Amino acid sequence: MIPSDTTPLRPSSDSAHHLPPTPKGSLRELVRNPLNYFLSLTRQYGDIICYRPAPDTAYLINHPDYIRHVLVDQHNNYNKDTYSNQAFKSAIGPGLINFEGEVWLRQRRLMQPSFHRARLEPLSEMIVQTVQEMLDRWRIRYQQGQPVDIAREMAALTMTLTARAFLGVDLSDKVYSLGEIINGVAELLEKPNHPRMRQARSEYAAVVERIIHERRQDFQDGGDLLSTLMTARDEAGALMMDDGQLSNEVIGLLLAGYETTANALTWTYYLLSQNIWAMERLRQEVQQVLGGRLPAAADLVNLPYHRSVLDESLRLYPPAWIIGRRAIADDQIGDFDVPAGTVIAICIYTLHRHPAFWDDPDRFDPQRFTPERSASRNKYAYIPFSIGPRQCIGNGFALLEAGLIMACISQRFELHLLPGIQVQPQPLFVLRPNRDLMMSLHP
Repeated sequence: MIPSDTTPLRPSSDSAHHLPPTPKGSLRELVRNPLNYFLSLTRQYGDIICYRPAPDTAYLINHPDYIRHVLVDQHNNYNKDTYSNQAFKSAIGPGLINFEGEVWLRQRRLMQPSFHRARLEPLSEMIVQTVQEMLDRWRIRYQQGQPVDIAREMAALTMTLTARAFLGVDLSDKVYSLGEIINGVAELLEKPNHPRMRQARSEYAAVVERIIHERRQDFQDGGDLLSTLMTARDEAGALMMDDGQLSNEVIGLLLAGYETTANALTWTYYLLSQNIWAMERLRQEVQQVLGGRLPAAADLVNLPYHRSVLDESLRLYPPAWIIGRRAIADDQIGDFDVPAGTVIAICIYTLHRHPAFWDDPDRFDPQRFTPERSASRNKYAYIPFSIGPRQCIGNGFALLEAGLIMACISQRFELHLLPGIQVQPQPLFVLRPNRDLMMSLHP
């Protein structure tokens, strides 16, 4: 989605400013293959590059210190007023993901308690049971000699879990059809007026509105996020959110919550299928810690290699692969001026491959995330969930969910990518594989 982030929302240009290095040549590669384009820029020109000087100045920053400056120290000077964020807002509607200022802060405070650890850990039994249902279906497929599409399986699983955990509903009979609708939305987020986008958005909204209507008809406060949002009242006692705003929040939550975790797990099992030795180590760890019993939230701290594998997958293939911001007032990053209106692109994919912070950065090496090796690393060199006040609100649930899913799978199956499948990352709303990933099952 980054090519659109450089599309002007308003002009901003001043030749008197001291700009970073500005490569000459066509931006065609940016549109065709943004991951390779940004990797090439950082390797040739350093950690801050003005990759589009006009008509709308756009910088790529790729150093932890610069990222801390924009997302933490001076976050009030950088908003989400970029083209892709505006397209997301047009397609999905206004909500926590794209609110700004006091409205965002109020909504964040309203939603935050539903993501506290004390509220999440009791969900572990539901997560594990749902995974077991999937694995029982896998056993039948194994017996029939049928492979599974790991991307489709992880999408259906995380959709089911997100709906049960935060909406208090069971979508198990609708996950595949709803997943296809959401995929249509995600693929066309930059084209909110496209006919297929409008149709997918309408179908998606209809499902969400039906969920809200059914919950209102027979309302019971299940302690889930939707219950919190439906009953929240302001200081005068009036409901804080009407059904339209509720719908926008649920649409954004399902899209962001399910899509990112599903792709994180898909990439994890792709990497494991290329490194079977790591899969064997997972099996040994889960056997040693759990024996034959099912995992619980409290077990995850004793499964450090599972977490290291997930962290390494998030490093190599961060689902939220890019962050866009826009400077509100003039600023300075490093030795360079940042005129008001400048677009700031943070490509997490390139940051996670920065050779100054990652040895042999393209190699799969979960041992990077041992406590000893992590202790000396700059914390802003690894930001799979972003960082600062606008860090992903659901990161705690995502890590709990992914950790339990991996532990359950390690107890019962290995997955091997079928021969002849060539995979490339596809940078859309999230970083997806560019094709189905068919894998054979091995008990």
